[in-house]
Amino acid sequence: MDRLEELRSHAILDTDPEVEMDEIAQMANAIFNTPISVVSFIDDRRQWYKAKLGVKWSEVPLEDTFCRFTLDQPEDVLLILDPQHDERVSQNPYVLAEDGIRFYVSAPIVSSLGNVLGTVCTWDSEAHEVHKSQLEALRLLAKRVSISLETRKILRDQNKRIELFGEKLKNLTELSPGALFKIITDPWTKELSLDFLGGGISRLIPNLSQEEILENPAVFIRWVHPKFRVKLFRKFINSTKNSSSFEMDIPVQLPGQKRIWLWIKARPEFEGGKINFYGTIQDVSQKIAHLKSLKKFLFDISHKLRAPVAKMKGVLHLISDENTPENTLELTPFLFQSAEELDQVLFQLNHEYSNLVSGLEEDH
Repeated sequence: MDRLEELRSHAILDTDPEVEMDEIAQMANAIFNTPISVVSFIDDRRQWYKAKLGVKWSEVPLEDTFCRFTLDQPEDVLLILDPQHDERVSQNPYVLAEDGIRFYVSAPIVSSLGNVLGTVCTWDSEAHEVHKSQLEALRLLAKRVSISLETRKILRDQNKRIELFGEKLKNLTELSPGALFKIITDPWTKELSLDFLGGGISRLIPNLSQEEILENPAVFIRWVHPKFRVKLFRKFINSTKNSSSFEMDIPVQLPGQKRIWLWIKARPEFEGGKINFYGTIQDVSQKIAHLKSLKKFLFDISHKLRAPVAKMKGVLHLISDENTPENTLELTPFLFQSAEELDQVLFQLNHEYSNLVSGLEEDH
């Protein structure tokens, strides 16, 4: 990554003043006892001041700045003790001006990639003597700015990832077939609050909005069949006592006499003296209807189909005596065998569907 690309990646240019950077400029003043100090960043056309002390302007054209000489010298502090006789800056307008610059020092702000992104610099209209310890102190200030930039970038990237993850999670919850929820309960005050509810609740109960239920969870409970409200409350209590998850089907009466069945499953987690229930709500009306159909089919197998077969076998026993014509007796073994085979088929169907119904009842 080149210098300008990296500088832009930090998104620092043209941002508001900050206390941290202002304090670094103040420390540079204190180290050299100078009236002017800045924390600056340099792009392809200007030197922009993130923090400044002793000047009113906020940027300088690149060709007029002393600090451009640091861009290819990341290891060195730029020290100009006599600007009037330094060929690099002697014709600079800030040197030629009345009360022009007579002392200048700057330390490069070097990134982890080795690019010079800007400088911490200070200057005066009077000459100064400089000690090595002062130069080292200025270098440390520039390093502090670099560390701050890197930290900000890491935090900014992390926040972007968190926002992206949050957006994906929101999409997952909104597009899930049911509605996810989080309920917080306080075992001491008995208070309950709905901390999160997925937007899918509006698809389950079109007459209620997500916002309505979050603001007042009681509006959801009012739609639940009265006798199931107590059962649901007991499920929550027992789940808390046993530290175990629970699930149950509840009927919800919608306007127009339409009833739907919702399946609720929740798991408690204890945190900070409170109990958090994480769970899901799903529409199982079709499964309940399917279960009822299976039960009816099972009843038909047991009573409406097997009963006639039993009667037929009874009749065959009655006609299988010595008074029955021989030609009729010859047919009875085949009739017995057919009736027995049909009875076995019906028995097997009854057994298999009984297991299927039992499994569905356990799930819901």
